[in-house]
Amino acid sequence: MRFILFISFLLLQLCVFANVDLPDAMSDHMVLQQNTKVKLWGKANKKKLVKINVSWSKKTFHVRADKDGNWQVLIQTPKGSFTKHTITFKEGLTHKLEDVLIGEVWFCSGQSNMEMPLRGFKDQPIEGADSVIKNVDGELGIRMLTVKRNPQEAPVERCEGKWQVPGKLNITGMSATSYFFANRLREQLNVPIGIINSSWGGSSVEGWMTRTLVEKYNDLDLDIEYSANETWKKPWIMYNGMLHPMRHYTIKGFCWYQGESNTDRYATYQSKLTEMIALWRSEWNLGDLPFLIVEIAPYNYETAITAAHLRTAQFNCAKENTNVGIIGTNDLVTENELNNIHPPRKKEVGERLANYALMHTYQLSSIQALSPSFASYLFRENAIVLYFNNVYDGIQPMEDYIGFEIAGEDAIFYPAKATLSEDRKALRVEAPEVTKPTAVRYCYKNFQLGNVKNSAGLPLFGFQVRIEN
Repeated sequence: MRFILFISFLLLQLCVFANVDLPDAMSDHMVLQQNTKVKLWGKANKKKLVKINVSWSKKTFHVRADKDGNWQVLIQTPKGSFTKHTITFKEGLTHKLEDVLIGEVWFCSGQSNMEMPLRGFKDQPIEGADSVIKNVDGELGIRMLTVKRNPQEAPVERCEGKWQVPGKLNITGMSATSYFFANRLREQLNVPIGIINSSWGGSSVEGWMTRTLVEKYNDLDLDIEYSANETWKKPWIMYNGMLHPMRHYTIKGFCWYQGESNTDRYATYQSKLTEMIALWRSEWNLGDLPFLIVEIAPYNYETAITAAHLRTAQFNCAKENTNVGIIGTNDLVTENELNNIHPPRKKEVGERLANYALMHTYQLSSIQALSPSFASYLFRENAIVLYFNNVYDGIQPMEDYIGFEIAGEDAIFYPAKATLSEDRKALRVEAPEVTKPTAVRYCYKNFQLGNVKNSAGLPLFGFQVRIEN
């Protein structure tokens, strides 16, 4: 009996080691980037030959594992379609992946607003989610991989998270912003959309950077010891465990929804985010991949106007870096959401991200996706005339524009009245208390709602400008 058990054990070991070992990211239901050479990778027995067959090609691909058992191969993909493909790997035993789609793949990351699932958080629902959940159709071609939280002090090669087909049992746990982003892309591009969502509520930008980069700055105490329930505060652990292991997966671009945890360190945010973007692009080694930023929403932070400064850092990062974009959100909350850091209107956030990608990345000229921003001013007696970028057909007329303030020589800001010019391209801003304006600002507070929009219905970014008379 013992001999039989011993033989069975040996056979079991042979089965275990006579097969390729794939990372979680390469699973059934995966989506591969279309019209490019995608990277497939894994482990096998040392120096053994792995044979790979894909259903869209008659060619057999061969790759030999190195001395540590690692292998990688590049395989050309065709134009995206809803055809279900298979991929087989053989080294001893055969490992087969099914329901593989080819389309567009995006990496979505950030903190809780990106992580926030369609079911919402406690007492914080997602607007419009009930209809999505009720009518979910897995055949639409959307697939999502949610990376499991994986705090690591040093870079690792594996993390957990398999591709899923949205269905009534699992869609409620999928990132709402990511899903709405994917759905809009799918509708316009008519190809499958794959989303890798790697987010962690409360995480800071430092959590998604390398230790070497974080240590360049002195505004974060790196000697703090965090308790088990404060893991999300640690720097570099998300990069090590949730970003670095995914770097081999071929993607089209990134979406980033984070910043709330950095409002107390806004002064270094632009620099850190710029370095993080460069880091991520270097990890994937696919050039200057598109990087889309979500402006943090109005919220009643307790400290001064730190959130306004952070939004400026986000905006400047997008403005000053190649292939980096930003969408505005200051119109997506209401006055009674003063203390809700998780606004429910994730559909608009996801669709604005998608529209930006459709316009900029996919070159669909019919899409108007840019929010207006401050461009210049002219001094007119006691008033300031403001001009803006990206108004398209002009600024939408309103009975009363809110969110503007002017300061005089006393440096005190007063609410200001804004009047639309005849050509709808500029606003004249003035306040009776100010006879010699020295500064003007719009929505430049932690929580400040505005209603200035361009003809595409997109909100004006908040700003603060010194006036030189």
